[in-house]
Amino acid sequence: MSYQLSDVSFQFTDYCLLKSLPLPTPHTLHPTPHTPHPTPHTPHPTPYTPHPTPHFLHPTSYTPLASKVKL
Repeated sequence: MSYQLSDVSFQFTDYCLLKSLPLPTPHTLHPTPHTPHPTPHTPHPTPYTPHPTPHFLHPTSYTPLASKVKL
């Protein structure tokens, strides 16, 4: 069995092309008619709203500190 160099190079080129090109599969031939829909459940905000902490410092509470600072 003898092959000419051109036959082997063509076979190799065909092989490389087949390896690099994506072949269509039954899953990719036709787009699916189904489009995803959003779920009927939409999250609602929780009824709990955080309250300010009881240790919240009022701006006037800084005035005693300001009187102790020497300029």
